[in-house]
Amino acid sequence: MSTVILVGNPRAGSRTATLATTLAQHLARTLPSAGADSPEVLELAELVGITFTDEPAVASAPHPDPWGVVREADLLLVATPTYKGTYTGLLKIFLDHYQAGDLAGVVAIPVAIAGRPDHQESVGNTLRELLIELGASVPAPPLVLLEPQVPEATEHVTGWAREHTDALDRALSTVGAQR
Repeated sequence: MSTVILVGNPRAGSRTATLATTLAQHLARTLPSAGADSPEVLELAELVGITFTDEPAVASAPHPDPWGVVREADLLLVATPTYKGTYTGLLKIFLDHYQAGDLAGVVAIPVAIAGRPDHQESVGNTLRELLIELGASVPAPPLVLLEPQVPEATEHVTGWAREHTDALDRALSTVGAQR
């Protein structure tokens, strides 16, 4: 079973990536169907060139086919910080390469960090709806933490996973049948 973490933060090594990795590691330990392999982490900040200076933008860690890796994932964690109430433009540009239904057979979990309580629901719901439009199964609600909750991320991840383990396990057990 392959797990992929797609991080839409324009900064590599972000708290967003750490939150998604914490969730993936917890699921690998607690979900029989998740498998114990280490997740593949695709940080969009490293896959594309981003610059906020006059210097040319150059990818620090290009990947030959990141879209294929995401398409072939069994479990996909899509992580983003919240910008202006929703997921990042960088993540949107990446996901716009897929057509409706292209992620059929992928079980996805939206993961986000929000700065304000009113953004907590909006970012999770908009990302969830986008993943469903692309064909992914999203059997559990998004994991969205407010910035003040990030230092206790492990506690929040554990509680979220405890509540949604059964639904995730059922969805992951049907992945092979859908492909």
